[in-house]
Amino acid sequence: MSLNIMNTTIQTKTKQKSDLKKSLNYILLVLIVSWAIGFTIYNLLDTSTSIIIRAVSELSLAIMPALLAIIINKREGGNWKSLNFFKSSVKGIFLAILIPLVYVSIDFFIQISLGFRTSPDWSILGTFPKNAALLLFGYLAMTILVMGEEIGWRGYLQDKLFNSYGKFKGVFILGFVWGIWHLPAALQGYNFQHYPYIEAFITYPLICIASSIIIAYIGFNKHSIFIAAFFHAANNHFKVTVLSTTEVIDNFNFMLISNFVCIDLILIFGFLYWKKIKKQERLEK
Repeated sequence: MSLNIMNTTIQTKTKQKSDLKKSLNYILLVLIVSWAIGFTIYNLLDTSTSIIIRAVSELSLAIMPALLAIIINKREGGNWKSLNFFKSSVKGIFLAILIPLVYVSIDFFIQISLGFRTSPDWSILGTFPKNAALLLFGYLAMTILVMGEEIGWRGYLQDKLFNSYGKFKGVFILGFVWGIWHLPAALQGYNFQHYPYIEAFITYPLICIASSIIIAYIGFNKHSIFIAAFFHAANNHFKVTVLSTTEVIDNFNFMLISNFVCIDLILIFGFLYWKKIKKQERLEK
């Protein structure tokens, strides 16, 4: 019995070392390649004057985590299932869509109530049938697009970080890496034109840590790639929809409220996620 335990311990430590090496190699590769492409595009090309150039540049960056993950996973002898391509629960998908809808609504309700943004002008999206079609097909298109990131972050990297650092510490590392991956776009003031450094080094890490925690919480022990994709798409699509129907009045407070909402999400879902981890640990004893 003791020999079996010893062998299991050795195998576990060997797997942890292997996953740690793989995760660090992937992080370095995806950051170096993505930053090289991103900084080259944003510094040499004028993406502000051409929709096509902007779309191509953003697409090339968006698919890079997935492209590298698929290549590395294949070289390691993995398959699509090892990238977490398996069926998710209906409840998981429902929560992945509902939670972003709730916190995006709260975020913009606060901003509009305090006078930092104008009220939404839904007529911009057209009549109701057109409005509904834009929301639906826009969401589906966004879900496909974000798979370019999620195959890398949640499909390949997440489990390896969890195995190497533990689920709680691992999810913060994952979120931070995901956040700084956005540096090329963020330093151009992608969301906060007047505060690019705050966006790059504070806002993106915060929202990516918050999102990583929520995704891990929803898909606890069943890390289906589809939960991550539906959540990521809902977050982006709902925000884009509100941003396109409103105008910012106070840029600084718009940025400030957005960051505080991210901190609140980290505290709330971080606590809920931590409780799930502790409950699982007690059951395994």
